Amino acid sequence: MRVLEVCVALDGGGIDRYLYNYCTHTVGVSYDFAVVDTGREGILEPPLRARGWAVYRVPRLRAGILRNARALCRIMRQGSYDAVHVHLGEKSLIALLCAKRCGIGVRIAHAHIADAPEGRAARVLRLLLRSLTRRAVTVLSACGERAGAFVWGERAMARGEVTLCRNALEMEAYAYSDERRAAARAALGIDATAMVVGHVGRLCAQKNQLRLLEIFVEVLRRRSDAHLLLVGEGELREQIEQRAEALGIAERVILTGVREDVGALLCAMDVMMFPSTHEGLPFALLEAQCSGLPVVCSDAVTREVALSDGVRFLPLVASDAEWAAVSCEHAMWARCPADAQLRRAGYDVEREAAQLVELYRTE
Repeated sequence: MRVLEVCVALDGGGIDRYLYNYCTHTVGVSYDFAVVDTGREGILEPPLRARGWAVYRVPRLRAGILRNARALCRIMRQGSYDAVHVHLGEKSLIALLCAKRCGIGVRIAHAHIADAPEGRAARVLRLLLRSLTRRAVTVLSACGERAGAFVWGERAMARGEVTLCRNALEMEAYAYSDERRAAARAALGIDATAMVVGHVGRLCAQKNQLRLLEIFVEVLRRRSDAHLLLVGEGELREQIEQRAEALGIAERVILTGVREDVGALLCAMDVMMFPSTHEGLPFALLEAQCSGLPVVCSDAVTREVALSDGVRFLPLVASDAEWAAVSCEHAMWARCPADAQLRRAGYDVEREAAQLVELYRTE
């Protein structure tokens, strides 16, 4: 069986890691990937290519719908694919139409995001695209209930028209150990007794790292030994660096960029702070719980993600001081890995990957 995965990038973000985890744990499936042409190679591309899978680059939609469609059709025709899996939510329409035109029987549109802020015009466009997408798709899927309802509609969820594909992960990669913690802190130059506030995610407005810097100023008033560890890359990196300098906290902020050893970095943290403005079902918070890391996240994050007692939700409108106080309190909690809860809830990739293969066969 041959499957084409269509996504934005393969650079270690939540959707990218979801794809990598599933694709590397399925049996009897050969994958290729179509990603947006950003001019640089994603961190996950080499290991995927090493398996004999191709990574194709296509023009952005804003560069021209016809250019994007022609590139996708060319890839689909030469690949003889049995299924196409598109990870662009309601923006999957062009790729799905190309797949339909190329005679690909299984066409899956996957929703990974929920409650994105939007004006009236954006909402009307999203609802129009939702309606059109349903005519080109054979399977609607989502990472969780909230993402499914936002992208595909409450009625579709109630009628069972949306298949949930959990953001499953390889549990062993995120297992906590004192040895991993000590090694990671030593590599980062962080003292063994210091407090580490962590965040894993793309450096972008949605993830709200600029607000996180403001909160961290309050953390430092309570714990002068604290460090802020930001794992990820994105368009806001320069602004984050400049703001950290302006706040006088640059020496306490560590930006690692995209990393392959996220599990080890989670071991180095004492608490994860996640003040996102909107989310689907964030992969990073599942990883954190698997590692037993306490989490403080915004109430814009779906409560589906709380599979353990280690997750605390705070309103985005709460003060920086309140966010800091709760985070400092949670940093003192003993780690309680929630791998058993994650497995029971369907987040073990060893089991879930087999179900995805069956989805690729549903024609």
